[in-house]
Amino acid sequence: MKSLRNLSHFIKRLESTFKDGVKIQFYNCKRGYAQSKEKIIRDNNGELIIPSPYGAITYPNMYIPEYVWRNVNTFPKLTALECGITGRKYTYSQARDATNYIARSLRNLNFKEGDVIALIAPNLPEWSLAFLGILEAGLIVTTINPQYTIEEIKRQLESSNAKGIITVREICPIVQKATTKIQLGSSIIVIDDQTGPMMEGVIPFQDLINRGKNLPPLKPLSRSINDLAVLPFSSGTTGLPKGVMLTHTNLIANMEMVNASVDPQIWVQMSDGVNQEVIPAFLPFFHIFGMNGILLPCLMAGVKLVTLPKFQPHTFIDVLVKHKPTILICVPPVIMYLSQSPLIKKEYISNVRSVFSGAAPITKRDVDMFYEKYQLNNSNFKFAQGYGLTECSPVSFIEKTGLKYSSIGKNVCGCDARLIDPITNVDISEPGKNGELWIRGPHVMKGYYNNPAATKDILVDNGWMKTGDIAYFDEDYDFFITDRLKELIKVKGFQVAPAELEAILRTHPDIQEAAVIGISDARCGEVPRAFVVLKNGKKVSEKEIKNFIKDKVSEYKQLNGGVSFIQEIPKNPTGKILRMQIKKAYLNGDL
Repeated sequence: MKSLRNLSHFIKRLESTFKDGVKIQFYNCKRGYAQSKEKIIRDNNGELIIPSPYGAITYPNMYIPEYVWRNVNTFPKLTALECGITGRKYTYSQARDATNYIARSLRNLNFKEGDVIALIAPNLPEWSLAFLGILEAGLIVTTINPQYTIEEIKRQLESSNAKGIITVREICPIVQKATTKIQLGSSIIVIDDQTGPMMEGVIPFQDLINRGKNLPPLKPLSRSINDLAVLPFSSGTTGLPKGVMLTHTNLIANMEMVNASVDPQIWVQMSDGVNQEVIPAFLPFFHIFGMNGILLPCLMAGVKLVTLPKFQPHTFIDVLVKHKPTILICVPPVIMYLSQSPLIKKEYISNVRSVFSGAAPITKRDVDMFYEKYQLNNSNFKFAQGYGLTECSPVSFIEKTGLKYSSIGKNVCGCDARLIDPITNVDISEPGKNGELWIRGPHVMKGYYNNPAATKDILVDNGWMKTGDIAYFDEDYDFFITDRLKELIKVKGFQVAPAELEAILRTHPDIQEAAVIGISDARCGEVPRAFVVLKNGKKVSEKEIKNFIKDKVSEYKQLNGGVSFIQEIPKNPTGKILRMQIKKAYLNGDL
């Protein structure tokens, strides 16, 4: 749906019913103050707000499965999900029926509305069916990283109060060990990923589909679309992972916010039953980017999703050659791989018309290398990137011009933004001045699950959410993230952004990747220390790297904490550098 642009009255929320009975939620991103063409507006509370240039947002009052399957009759015979390894596939008609049968079976297993089911699996077609089936049953799904250790799985199961588990054969033994002392409402449900024999005492996932065909239809749900639906876990601005309470409304609103903000020619096109977008789905579905940035909006639009359990060069190349994708949704390490690997040939991406990047910053140099390798230009190819957090479902900013690669762009339709000076707590209204980014909109979470203290720290008055990210905007009101608030290095009172130094280090011809942290210093408080991965066969000294940085930054930003040479930079599944993990390892003497 297109955004409403010329509202005569500004409203917080209202509902309207069309003749066909479909309820539409209206959300005005300029709530609390009169409409204006100004870029920054002072509201009645004195807050300096930067509204979205795309105006207000509309979104339907639906449950997530209703929203995802609302167009399914337009393309019932097209492939919805195909495993990039085995070729196992489901048409849209089959996928829609399967999720309904799964929902019936889950309720028949005596799970009650509002119970939490843990989904612990890599990207498989069945992950999607399980996820939507859980929601259609009126249950809550908490998504867990299948690479987690026994203790990590156990911690999330306990924190989420999970009553059941859906997993895969390969990791079932690990999951069973994690549940040794946890009381579950039912046996573990296991997807057959063809990695070995089925475990004893578990329910085969296929049984949910087979049995559900003969079970009675579901009764209307009593839960609200504003109740908790999805419970991913995030560290937020600091600390151990916390359950992020996202509602049906949060996720649907964010999909519509993106649709209303991105130019149609570079985003997913709705299938007409014949022409169909093809997208490789290798970013993990358990993460909010893979879930609500790829899986759900793509299924709603009739896309063919080719799933990959993990990113591996040979399987990824197989998908490129066989399926000829039209859009790539990536993270910076994948774009770097595409730019540098001799295995990826130009013809492999000949059908690709746009690339979207997210989850971590990317530099102009990285994008330029991509364009140069494949001989692309902005007239026939588009590069865009987004910014978001699990806590905001996740997308809040999009850079779609392809002209400011280091920028996160402008706040999406229906999303308000503020910059707050972290020291004075005063609103910032000047271009180029750093402050903590705050956002507001219908995509912002309800709070952290069973954690009111952490919720209070991040959600403040008038609906604002503190992102914990330091940013500034330029004269065009395009935003730039400079670093995490908690990861800023303070040298003699000056703030040093690790990401700035990392970007410079990566321009060195012998450096593959780099991470920077602050270490204690008796004279300066903290000083930057770099952790560097060299390119294959390259040698460079600590002194050379220090001198390389010395010529490019102010004195207090120089690498006075030294340089360490390591084999790999630790990152999360979507490519964010785990600086706190690096710092802990360094302090423990492991790096």
